[in-house]
Amino acid sequence: MHKDSLSHLFALLIAVCFSFAAFNASAAEESAENAEGTEEEAPKKPVKYYQIAPNIMTFYQNTGRKMGYIVVQVQLVVRGDEDWDIVDENLPLIQDALIDFFNRQQESVVRDLAQRDALRVQAKDIVAAALKEELGREVVENLLFTQYLFQ
Repeated sequence: MHKDSLSHLFALLIAVCFSFAAFNASAAEESAENAEGTEEEAPKKPVKYYQIAPNIMTFYQNTGRKMGYIVVQVQLVVRGDEDWDIVDENLPLIQDALIDFFNRQQESVVRDLAQRDALRVQAKDIVAAALKEELGREVVENLLFTQYLFQ
């Protein structure tokens, strides 16, 4: 009977050891998953607004004899200091892309309030494409018109 007790005790001890090992492995796996989740959910960099100066001023396509011009104050929405610095370093490229874009617009588009948001989105896409071609990654999150004048 003494041998039987020892066998049961030994079997119980082995079962406890395996349970403990399985619990530790499960806890370690869960901890690793939580660590990965933390990396994926890293806080976003703060939004920054980069005002392009001077304002974009150019002529647009006009059907009449009178020339039309447009003046647009543009703010680029970027995330963090690194993207801010990238925009600052590439400002001539951005200005050129925007001047060329507005210069190609027809008078009917420039003057139409209903098309202004579509124009803004197109301008953002033009700037994003120019920077992506130069840098190989997205930098500008959005583009805003904070002043829009035409004549």
